[in-house]
Amino acid sequence: MTGGTVRAEPRRLASGDDRAGRLLQEAEHAFGAQLSPKIAWQRFQSRRQRRRLLGFAMVAAAMGILVAFTCHRLATRRIDAPTLVAERIPTPQPSAIGPHPAAVLERRISPPPSPLPRSRSLAPAPLSRSAPPLQASEPLTDATCRAWVSQARPERAVDCYETIGRESGIGAEVALYEAARLSAEALGDAPRSLALIEQHRARFPNSVLRVEVEWLKIRSLERAGQFDQALSASEALLDSAVGRSLAPKLHLLRGRIYADARSQCALALPEYVALLGEPGSAGDEAEFKRAQCLEQLHKPDEARAAYQRYLDRADARSADIARARLAAISNSGQASEGQR
Repeated sequence: MTGGTVRAEPRRLASGDDRAGRLLQEAEHAFGAQLSPKIAWQRFQSRRQRRRLLGFAMVAAAMGILVAFTCHRLATRRIDAPTLVAERIPTPQPSAIGPHPAAVLERRISPPPSPLPRSRSLAPAPLSRSAPPLQASEPLTDATCRAWVSQARPERAVDCYETIGRESGIGAEVALYEAARLSAEALGDAPRSLALIEQHRARFPNSVLRVEVEWLKIRSLERAGQFDQALSASEALLDSAVGRSLAPKLHLLRGRIYADARSQCALALPEYVALLGEPGSAGDEAEFKRAQCLEQLHKPDEARAAYQRYLDRADARSADIARARLAAISNSGQASEGQR
């Protein structure tokens, strides 16, 4: 080599911009820290391993996000199967014409979409804004019906009990009986009560409530003005073993029919006599009406004795009227003796 010619320094691999050049640059930087070759090489390998792990973690995270997004899209695009929709039909307002169901639970299946496009002429009309939205209805229970009673809504309560009475079991027996009882007592609808009673007797002939049902039937017959049927049914119940516990109520009802509805005090007297000495309201009413019947039959002496017997009761509820009638009978007797 001469002085006028300078050879160019050969190109170093570390100066390249390829992968090998970058690796050599990193290695040179690591060895340039004046560390031992072994420690420098370990640091170089550790740094490369961390970079690989970081790249793998980023790829795994991207794959996870992609899988989650794909599952979400598939879930939102799937075709829903037909579902059951529970609908409560709005309850009509109470009417005197006849019974209306208060709570009828209807379950219907939504039809699947048709594969063929519908023409515009067959397209359903849009729903009116005034139409009530479909709401899931809770099943009716005895507590629901009793709530209507407490809110002074007997018509709703009767409809509620009728709905439960369409089922089976002891719950249906009680509900149907309550519907008949409220129809007679709260609504004053004796024909409706009698219809429900006949339904109860047909569906539950061996019901544990058969005595209560028979007693309710007799009272409903009386309210409906069917006195012959009421007297016949009450006599049959009195002659039965199960009707003995209702004897005071039955005799009192029969006495009312004879004395008040038919003005036949002679037939009412035996019914009232059967209740002599009976405690409570039944005995009180029977003894007082017995004295009235004797007075209407123009038996003053017996009527006077009957009024006096009534006043001897500890719980005489019509004591003032009895004293007035007793005084009137006495005055009438004295006037008759004076005229003689």
